[in-house]
Amino acid sequence: MSERRPQTKYIPLRLRFRPASEYSQLGREQVEQFMATSENLQFKQPYLPSLTQLSQAERPAQQIKELLRLGNLLRADLSPDHVLAQIVDSIVACTGFRMLVIRLIDEGGSSLSAVAFAGFLAEQQEILRRKPYPLQELRKAMRPEFRISQSYFIPHEYTANIFASRGFLVSKTLEDYEPGGWHPEDAFFVPLYSPREQKLLGILFLDDPEDSQVPTIESVEIVELFANQAALAIDNAYLFQEREAERLALEQGIAALREDLEHLQSGDLRVRVRSMHEKLEPVADAINTTLEKISAILLGMQAVSQAVDEHSHNVQRNSQILVRETTQQEQQVHQISHVITEIAKMMQSIFERTTSLSEMAADTKAVVNDAQQKVDRAVTGMGDVREATMQSARTMKTLSESGQEINETITALTDLTMRMHLLALNAAIEATRAGEHGRGFAVVAQEIRTLAVHSAEAARKVGAYIRIIQHETNNASQSVEQNTQQVVLQTELVNQTGVSLEAIDEETERLMRLIQEVCTVVESQSQSSPLIKGATNEILRMMSAVGQNMREMQQSASHLVGLTNSLRSSMSEIRLQDRPVKSY
Repeated sequence: MSERRPQTKYIPLRLRFRPASEYSQLGREQVEQFMATSENLQFKQPYLPSLTQLSQAERPAQQIKELLRLGNLLRADLSPDHVLAQIVDSIVACTGFRMLVIRLIDEGGSSLSAVAFAGFLAEQQEILRRKPYPLQELRKAMRPEFRISQSYFIPHEYTANIFASRGFLVSKTLEDYEPGGWHPEDAFFVPLYSPREQKLLGILFLDDPEDSQVPTIESVEIVELFANQAALAIDNAYLFQEREAERLALEQGIAALREDLEHLQSGDLRVRVRSMHEKLEPVADAINTTLEKISAILLGMQAVSQAVDEHSHNVQRNSQILVRETTQQEQQVHQISHVITEIAKMMQSIFERTTSLSEMAADTKAVVNDAQQKVDRAVTGMGDVREATMQSARTMKTLSESGQEINETITALTDLTMRMHLLALNAAIEATRAGEHGRGFAVVAQEIRTLAVHSAEAARKVGAYIRIIQHETNNASQSVEQNTQQVVLQTELVNQTGVSLEAIDEETERLMRLIQEVCTVVESQSQSSPLIKGATNEILRMMSAVGQNMREMQQSASHLVGLTNSLRSSMSEIRLQDRPVKSY
């Protein structure tokens, strides 16, 4: 193939693209003219003369101008068909090839479909559209020995063995072929790679050069410049389509999201936001998560509001009951205060009576002491009598017989004394049990006085018996021995009487101590009565304050019931879901 390639002349070309900041260095007229030219070239296809109509010096300028126009074209939001039409026209006008086909890889990735044409009739374009080109067959043709720069030129000697089907229609016959020139069976194509993803987008097939010569390295490089622009334009068109589809899908997702949000705005929290676009999934998930949390919170609030409603009604009922009971308790405390006042008066009366009883017990003790002294003197006198009796033993014989009767009388007196002892003990016990009541002690005191009368009667009888004994003694003066024995017996009886009086004295002393203790307790109770009355008054004041607080609490409970009714009414406008959620 290198033997067929003619000698060419290299023309160095240097392009410099100025940034926008350097536009100020240009003349104002040049800048305005350049911008106007760029805008005109961006949206409409200018008239492009054929390379054969241009001189060798004009061709590079025309090619550069068209490359600039295509560069501006890439910045416009044009459809892919419009972009491809602009590209094929520019390639035909600036590369010298009168026929070309742009085939792009289809969605399946196994074949190449014709999408843009130049130099073909409508019937021929339709034939090429209906006939996809196998991608695998093309890859077999992309051999290193056929590669020129980034393009591939396959001479006609190899095309029959490599291509099972051609990617375009043959426009010339062998009669037009000149040795060393372009053969009708020659194949020349440029792969189109995506600048973004560096993957194969399609193939640019070229045929029928104007000069009927095989491509040179310079012409191949020019073609590759336009092919790169074509690949960039196609990639941008794909990107534009993707972005447009992404925009439409995003708009649909936003519309669906807005529709769901309108349902939520109406208060239906059972709705869950749909995600019609993957970029809206985080938003939808966040909204749904928030809805779940809000629904859970509102469900909890509903349960709490219901519970608060029930409790507030219970509090209202209980507060009414408490107000009634507090009023009753306040009345009862008034009655208790009155009773305590009466008790204080009674305690004062008991104190006065126990004081009088204590004085009476003191008088009784004085009487017992006096009797004890008299018994002591009687014991002394009996001793004298015994001595006298011993001197007149014979005379006392009759006295001893009468002493027996005196003994019986003294026995009765002893029984009476014992009864007095028991009654005195009972009086002490009764006084202890009586506590605040001292009437029992008065009964005991009366009984003691009765016993004293009996004791006096007994004493009187003893006196009578003694007179009888004296009489008998006068009559039985000769019975000294009997009188002596009688004196001994009388002495013992008098001693026993002394012992009994001592016991009575002890019991009387004990009774006085008990009465004193009762007086002390009563006095303490009397002193505590004002304190109890003060405490009762304080309780009465506190009950009045409690009653006021309870009435205020009843008013607060009524207000709380009103608030819970309002809250329940507000919550009823929000529809919550406690079962599987629905989506519109």
